[in-house]
Amino acid sequence: MKIKSFLIIMIGLLSLSFEAQVSTPSGTINATTNPSTGNVGIGTSTPNSKLEVVGDLKATYGIFPGRELNYETFIDWNDVQEKSIVLSAGKTIPSSSNKRLFNIHDISMDMWGSLTNGTILNMYDRSGKSRFSVSAYEGNGSSLELKNKNENIIFRANANSTSGGYVDMPDTNSKFIIGGWSNDPIIATHKFVVKGSSLIQGNIITDSNIGIGTSSFSDGNDTYKLSVKGKVRAEEVKVYNTWADYVFNDNYNLPSLQQVESYIKKNGHLPNVPSAKEVVENGLELGEISKIQQEKIEELTLYVIEQNKINNEQSLELKKQSKEIEELKAMVKALVEKK
Repeated sequence: MKIKSFLIIMIGLLSLSFEAQVSTPSGTINATTNPSTGNVGIGTSTPNSKLEVVGDLKATYGIFPGRELNYETFIDWNDVQEKSIVLSAGKTIPSSSNKRLFNIHDISMDMWGSLTNGTILNMYDRSGKSRFSVSAYEGNGSSLELKNKNENIIFRANANSTSGGYVDMPDTNSKFIIGGWSNDPIIATHKFVVKGSSLIQGNIITDSNIGIGTSSFSDGNDTYKLSVKGKVRAEEVKVYNTWADYVFNDNYNLPSLQQVESYIKKNGHLPNVPSAKEVVENGLELGEISKIQQEKIEELTLYVIEQNKINNEQSLELKKQSKEIEELKAMVKALVEKK
């Protein structure tokens, strides 16, 4: 009788180890337990984890504490990621047995001479290429990275705990548009586009050219740093150029007024001054035309100085002649009076 009772108890325990029941509000469901591992499976008789569900799973709340790492050491960075996963979802990626398409890591490590606590979110494509990641480190910086199909970074936003933050797009084909879409035709020829007004409170520095209302920077053989299609107004314009003081050099070949007159009759404008046709076709170089105008002013000054010398000489000659005339008058008067 005792042997029979023992056998009944053993059979019941064995059956319990293979067929456990999970209670629900509407009844119970069977869950298979693997006696060698203690793993529980729902929808599978060979669970490989503490709880394995083959089918949909729905919950209103979940806690995934992870391994509660405490400044552990690892072989390398890949080992860090493999052992710090707290949530992994999707297809297993080819390069890892633990990581899947979507992974969250809770990291606490003592490596490379520092203690580091951090959280990382990684997303892979189905071929196992890392495409998106977000990281945040305790007492340090955080970053967001977006990568292309070859795992090259095309966008990165980084917030450093000491030097502020930065955004970089290292791919040479990267483009940025505000107020529009990537299929906008304007983005085909420009790397940075703002559709609408923009305000920059600071200096603008460029190593290339600036165009306002135009994308053309060349005129003949010259290239201009600033090109404007339209009118320009300013309170002051400062131009650096050579000046016309060479006119006052002793070896300057000042043309005579007769030569200037002959040139004007032949060409219709002053020597070394562009014609009306040239100005209409080629425009004016402000620095150069200012120098030319100064050249003519200085030439006029020399003409005036020369004319003043002539006038002074003539004035002295007239005074001399006037004195001689008075003397002659006096002599004539004296002769007349003697008679």
